[in-house]
Amino acid sequence: MVMIFLELLRWWYGPGLAHMFNRIGERFNNLSRIFAIPTLFKTLFSPWKRIVSDNAKGLDDKMRAMIDNLVSRTVGFIVRSTVLWTAFFVLSGSLIYGVLLVALWPLIPPLIIILFFLGLT
Repeated sequence: MVMIFLELLRWWYGPGLAHMFNRIGERFNNLSRIFAIPTLFKTLFSPWKRIVSDNAKGLDDKMRAMIDNLVSRTVGFIVRSTVLWTAFFVLSGSLIYGVLLVALWPLIPPLIIILFFLGLT
C-alpha cells in the first residue's frame, strides 16, 4: 500500500504535473482557435455575411445601397465585437482556472492525508 502511494506521489509531482500544464495550454489554444480572434480583428469592419449592395444606377439607389452597406458593416462590427468580448471573458476564465489549478495541484495530496487523519479523530 505504501509503494502505491509513493508511486502516486512520484507521478503526481512529475509526469502528472507536466500533463496538467500541457492540458491547460491545449485548452487555452483550442479556445483561442475556436473564437478565431485574429480573423475577427482582421474583419472587424467587414460587412455582415458579405451582404453588400452595388450596381446602383440612380442617386436614390446609390443612397439606399450606401445605407444598406453601412447597416451591414454596423451589424458585422456589433456581432464581431460581441464575439471578441465573449472570447476575452472565456479566455480570462480559462486562464484563472489554470492558475488556480497550478496553485492547488501540489496541495491536493497533503490535503487528502490531513483530511483523512482528521476524519479518523
